[in-house]
Amino acid sequence: MAVNHSGRSIPKESKPIVVKDSTSLPEFDLRGVCHKTVIAKAGDDIKVEIPVMGRPRPTVSWQKDGAALKLTQRTNVETTAASEPILALDPVDPPGQPVPISVNKNAITIQWTKPEYDGGFKITGYIVEKRELPAGRWMRANFTNIIETTFTVSGLTQDASYEFRIIARNSAGAVSIPSEPSDPIICKDDIIEPRIMVDAIFRDVVLLKAGESFKLEADIAGQPTPSMVWTKNGKEVENTMKLEVRFTELTTTLTNKDSIRPDGGEFILTATNVGGFAKHIFNVKVLDRPGPPVGPLKVTDVTAENCALSWAPPADDGGSKIEGYVIEKRESRDGEPVERAIIDSTTSYTSLIIENVNRFDSGKYNLTVENRTSDPRQIGVPVIVKDLVIAPAVKMLFNTFTVLAGEDLKVEVPYIARPKATVSWVKDGLPLKRTSRVNFGATDTMLNLTIKEATKDDVGHYIITLTNTAGETKADIGIVVLDKPGQPGGPVKVEEVTSDSVTISWNPPEYDGGCTIKSYIVEKRDTSTTAWMVVSSNLARTKIKAGRLKTGSEYQFRITAENRYGKGPALLSPCILAQYPYKLPGPPGTPSIAVCTKDSMVVTWNEPVIDGGSSILGYHLERKERNSILWVKLNKSLITDQTFKTTGLEPGMEYEYRVYAENIGYIARDPCDPPGTPEAIKITKDSVTIVWTKPEYDGGAKVTGYIVEKKELPEGRWLKANFTNVIETEYLASGLVEGNQYEFRVIARNAAGVFSIPSYSTGPITARDEIEPPRISIDPEYTQNIVVSAGDNFKIDADVHGKPLPSIHW
Repeated sequence: MAVNHSGRSIPKESKPIVVKDSTSLPEFDLRGVCHKTVIAKAGDDIKVEIPVMGRPRPTVSWQKDGAALKLTQRTNVETTAASEPILALDPVDPPGQPVPISVNKNAITIQWTKPEYDGGFKITGYIVEKRELPAGRWMRANFTNIIETTFTVSGLTQDASYEFRIIARNSAGAVSIPSEPSDPIICKDDIIEPRIMVDAIFRDVVLLKAGESFKLEADIAGQPTPSMVWTKNGKEVENTMKLEVRFTELTTTLTNKDSIRPDGGEFILTATNVGGFAKHIFNVKVLDRPGPPVGPLKVTDVTAENCALSWAPPADDGGSKIEGYVIEKRESRDGEPVERAIIDSTTSYTSLIIENVNRFDSGKYNLTVENRTSDPRQIGVPVIVKDLVIAPAVKMLFNTFTVLAGEDLKVEVPYIARPKATVSWVKDGLPLKRTSRVNFGATDTMLNLTIKEATKDDVGHYIITLTNTAGETKADIGIVVLDKPGQPGGPVKVEEVTSDSVTISWNPPEYDGGCTIKSYIVEKRDTSTTAWMVVSSNLARTKIKAGRLKTGSEYQFRITAENRYGKGPALLSPCILAQYPYKLPGPPGTPSIAVCTKDSMVVTWNEPVIDGGSSILGYHLERKERNSILWVKLNKSLITDQTFKTTGLEPGMEYEYRVYAENIGYIARDPCDPPGTPEAIKITKDSVTIVWTKPEYDGGAKVTGYIVEKKELPEGRWLKANFTNVIETEYLASGLVEGNQYEFRVIARNAAGVFSIPSYSTGPITARDEIEPPRISIDPEYTQNIVVSAGDNFKIDADVHGKPLPSIHW
C-alpha cells in the first residue's frame, strides 16, 4: 500500500511465491593456478587452491593419472565451505592527511580530518600506520580501536624520521584506502621559549600585615619543561621553618608564614630551558607598627607657658606613610626623677619599667599621685636588684644556609642567655675543629661561624649546644655548598650483554652539588683506541642500554653527572666484551646417509652433546667431492631438523659431508690451530719486526689473516697492534717506547670466521737498537801485496758489518 499525508491506500496483493533454494551447475575457476598447469622446483612445497561454485554445495574428488589420489603424510586434500554472498558496499573516502600537533624525542601526536564520505555508514574507528624513513615499511601503530581523530604514537627512536597514514573503517566493515602520508616528522623535542603566567593580583604590590602569611603562585609553559628557581636579593630562596618553595612539572608556589617586615621585598621567579628564559618579579610589602622617632628630642623656644619640640622621623615607617605623632608629657616633683624608666599611665593604673638593671638601680622608688581636689600622696616601694637568670634560647628564622663553592660564608645565630652560656660546635657527630678556613665564636648575643672558600667538605649537619646554670639548648643548622656534582656511585653494574649491546647501571652521586642532578652523560670507548664517543648526552635515569656495538670488540664506558653548575668527575666501567654470554656449542654427530639414490642422498646426524649454554637454533651442512678440497654449503637458510635431502648428484661420484651446529652466540666449526711462536728478526729503539709460521690445521677453511697483539711489561695488558688485516706471516710493530719491554703473540682467522687461540708469546723484547762491534770481511787475495803496472786501475772490495751501521774511513 502507498502512504501520503492524507493516509494509506488500498492494499495490492502479489501472486503466490514459493520459497526454495536456487540451483546452479558445478564449475571451477582455474584462473588462479596458471591456466591448469602448476610448476614447482624439486623439494619445494605445492599448494593448489581452486574455487568451486555450485548450488547445492558440490562434492569434490581428486585423481592423478586416471586413478584416485591417495592421501599420505606428504599429500593432503582439504575442502572448505563456499563463501556466503558478499554485500557490495560504497567505498569509504580516505581520511585527511595527518599533521603533527605535538612532537618530543620519543612520541608524536598527530591529527587528521574525517573522510568526506563515510560510505553510507557511520565511521566506527581508524587504523594508524607508521613508517621509519628512509627504508622502513608500513607497520600498524595502534593496537586498540581509535575513535577520535587524534592519536599519540609512542616508543619512537630519538632523532629518527617517520611518516604516518590513516585508514578509516565504518560500521558496515568497509575500509578506506590509506590517507595521503604525512610529511616526514623528526622525533625530537619541540623547543618553546618559557612563559610565566600569574594572576592579576601578582602584577601589583602584594600588601599584608605583620603576622599574616602570603602565597605566591605561577604557572609555567615551555618545551622542554623549563627549570625554575626563586631568588631574592640575588640569592636563591631556600626552604626554612617558615618559608616553603614547592615545584611541580609546570607550577610553583612560594609560601611564607608569620610574616615580618624583612620578609617583604622583590621575589624573582626565573624559568629556563634551551629555548631561552622568562622571569616575573613579585613585589611583597609587609605592614607593621613604625619604629621609634630618631632622637635626641630637642627642646627650643622655652617660655613660661610653652616650648618647641623637634625630632627626626623613624628609620622604619612600618611599610606605609607616617600619619602623625602622639606627644606625651609628665612633670617632675620632689626627689630625683627616674630617667631610664618607661612609664605608662592611664586614669586607673600606672606602671614603671626599667630595662637592663644594675646594682645602682636598687633603692626605694616613690610614686606621687595628685589631682586638683587633693594634696599629693606618695607611695614607697623598696626594690632589690638581683642577677637575672635566663635559660639559653636560640632565635633563628631559618636553619639552612647555602653558598657557592669557592666563596665565603658567614653564619650568624642570635641567642639569649643569663649568665653567659658555654658554646660547643659539632659537625656530623664530630667536634668542629678550627682551621685556616673554618672559624667560630660567640658574643653575648650572637653566635658566629665563618667559612672561607667553601668546598663540598663543608657540607653537613651542624649542632650548636649552649649551656648555663639555667639549662641547656641545642640548635641545628645545615650548610649546603653549591658546586658541580661528585662522581656517580659505583661500581658500574653490567646487567646484560649481547653480541651488539651492553646494558649498564650505576648509583647517583653521594654529593649532588646542592641541587638536582640535571642529567648523566654516558660515553664509550673501544679499548683498542683512546677516543671516546658519546652514547647519550642527556640521560635522566641511572641505567642505559648501549647498542650498535661491534661484535667481539671490547668496550669501556664512563659516566658523568651534570647539574646547573657543571659536570662532575667521571666514573669508569670495567672493560666489557660485546658478545653473548654463551660458549661455542660442541660438534654434532658424524653425518651418515639414511637414503641414497642415483642423484640424491638424505643426510642425518645427531645433536651436539654440549649446546654451549643456549638452545641449538639449527645446523649448516657442507659437501665436497672426495678428491676435491672445495667445500660447498648446501643450505640457504638454517636447517632446524637433523636431516637434509641433497639433490643434483652425479651417479658414481663419491661425496663427503660435514655439519655445524649454531646457537645464539656461535656456529660450531672445526677449530683453527694457533700460529707458530713469533720470533723477532729485527729490533730498533722504536720498532720490532716479527715472523711466525702458519697454523698446522686451518679448521677446514683457508686462513685469511692474522691479528698481532702486544703487551707492555711488566703490568700492561694485551692490546691489538694491527689495525688492518695482516695477510703475510711477518709484521712490523712500530711506535714503541725506547727502553721499554714488550711481548707479542699472533691469532689466526680463517675464511669461516673462526679465530684460533693466541700463539705462544715471543718473550720479553726490549725496544732498543741492537749493538754489534764493527767487522770487516775481505777476499783473501787482498791480504797479500797487490802488484799492478803503472797506468792500470785497481779495485779493493770489503764487506762491513755492525749494529748500528758503522762509519767507514779509508
